[in-house]
Amino acid sequence: MARLLPHLSTHPARRGAPAKNGFPMRFPVSLLSTTLVLAGPAALAARQPAEEAPLALKASISCRHNADNSLDCTTRNQFTILKPAGKEFLSRIDFTYPDTDKLEVLGGEVRQQDGKVVKLEKSQVETRAAPNPYAGVSRDKQTWLAFPELAVGSVVSYQVRHHIAAPPLSRELLYRLDFDPEPVRYDSYHFELDSPRPLLWRAEAMEGFQTAASADGKRITVDQHGSRYLNLTNEWSNSALRRWPRLSIATSDSPQQHFGVYAERYNAILAAPLPPGAAAVVEQQRGKPAAQQVAAFMQHINSHYRYLNDQRLAERGLVPFTLAEIEQHGYGDCKDLATLLTAMLRRAGIAAEPALVFRGNFAQQPLLPGLGTVNHMIVRAQVDGKTEWLDATNPFFAAGRIMPDLQERATYLMGDDGKVRQDFIPLQAATLSSSVKRVETLKRDSSARIVSQSLLAGWPLIEMTMQDRYQGSSGTDQNICRGLGNQTQNCKVARAATGFLIPERYPIQISGDDTRALEKISGLYLYDPRLESRWNDFDNYRANGNQADVYLGDPEIMERSLELKGAKAIQPPFSCQARSPWFDLDLKQTADASGVRYQYRLSSKVRWLSHDDIVSPEFAALSRQARACATQVRQILKL
Repeated sequence: MARLLPHLSTHPARRGAPAKNGFPMRFPVSLLSTTLVLAGPAALAARQPAEEAPLALKASISCRHNADNSLDCTTRNQFTILKPAGKEFLSRIDFTYPDTDKLEVLGGEVRQQDGKVVKLEKSQVETRAAPNPYAGVSRDKQTWLAFPELAVGSVVSYQVRHHIAAPPLSRELLYRLDFDPEPVRYDSYHFELDSPRPLLWRAEAMEGFQTAASADGKRITVDQHGSRYLNLTNEWSNSALRRWPRLSIATSDSPQQHFGVYAERYNAILAAPLPPGAAAVVEQQRGKPAAQQVAAFMQHINSHYRYLNDQRLAERGLVPFTLAEIEQHGYGDCKDLATLLTAMLRRAGIAAEPALVFRGNFAQQPLLPGLGTVNHMIVRAQVDGKTEWLDATNPFFAAGRIMPDLQERATYLMGDDGKVRQDFIPLQAATLSSSVKRVETLKRDSSARIVSQSLLAGWPLIEMTMQDRYQGSSGTDQNICRGLGNQTQNCKVARAATGFLIPERYPIQISGDDTRALEKISGLYLYDPRLESRWNDFDNYRANGNQADVYLGDPEIMERSLELKGAKAIQPPFSCQARSPWFDLDLKQTADASGVRYQYRLSSKVRWLSHDDIVSPEFAALSRQARACATQVRQILKL
């Protein structure tokens, strides 16, 4: 990538096991609220003006691709500190790299506004062992530069030469340039790559750059026209820019050429006998339904192996340990655990293939295949005629469900015939994720006795299970009670213990008192479930000039049934709907002698809302319809 920090991300990304993803919790905050929670609206969010950039950069990178698939790159960077924050960005510059690489600092200096030049001394350059990654051990090195006498107006220059060793078994090159948002104004940028082999290149959104290839195709150059600054401010915490200038250079556009050598190695490992522990589990499950066997194998791996990316003995790249080594160690990273799971499934007669994928809430479609497009390994299995995407690194298993960090992206499958083919992991179909039946017995002191019966499923249930695992069930119950009402007292939660296997439906019973269920107004009572806030947030997005796309999570359907006992509605019965490609909303209010009833249903159809969608007239119309529908629930009641 062509990013400033860390600078050495300019080499082709060699992906091992990814950092483990977190599982942020979401719980309802009002009686009818759904589990779809948007971040609070930001003020005046927009592209940051170029005059506010803290740094300006002139960059030049020259790389030579060697016959052994290694790279030698020389980088020359010149930063000008424009704002005080720029000093902090350059306070220390770190380069982290495998110990099979070599990094040489060729020189550096600081030139002050008065012309004074301060050279980078040897004492200001240090190489040491890099900190171990989360859930891993490595032999990576880290070289850092600490420039002296930094001030606004200082010009910081350095030059480094980096020998990038070829990953094990790697025969093909993929080099990626990604100019995603960062607080650096690029005043000039030059990149060149020479190879003894012909090169291919593919680009997206590279307006403002000129890319050229030599007549023999063995040299690619990229030059920026003019100045460029791309940085966003005050965007929502659940948003991201999903399109930026990017370019990929490769020696082949064939997945087989890039990954076929790994498929051969995987199949050689998978041909070995299962180690005793795994073999015993397969034998115990023999003859049982395929779905039950899959769950048992996932449970076995979770119970007997921990996630650990061990790079101490060698830089393994995509090469897993052998089956015997994995069982002997009692741990493994994604490629190790996926390989063991694949072996167990195949021994049970279930078709399974290792699948390379990029893990994260968003994955761009690869411009060209190669190691820099993947960071994770899972298993594709055929279970009872259906495709399952199995991730053996997760501390839970939900049968038939695609995890949010694996949906809508390309994947490379390693067949048992040694053939590699590109596939696509689809969007998870929307399912009923939560169903709530709630009764509030209203009292004249504005309080209410609340009894709620809920059924959770899908991602909300997984989130709750993760909170139980990492924070304890008592902390989860506190969160549930916090969302029961405006000011909850005497809350009790009745539910079964959660565990590794996620059930199809999970019941929760909640009871408690809300001392501020109503607002008393002139002898009458205002009831407000605050359903319109979501749509107000989208209006603020448009008004404030937000630019990033908004992440919603899994498509899902949420249903709420509410009875307000003892209430008499002044407003007549009503029903309303809103329909769109993004959300469907249905709301209905009825009344009888015992009280007022509401039926509420919200369907979320997409994982991401693009900026173009949110600012479109069609989405604005949806917001108006949905807000008008939701505000009708705010009613004056008699008791």
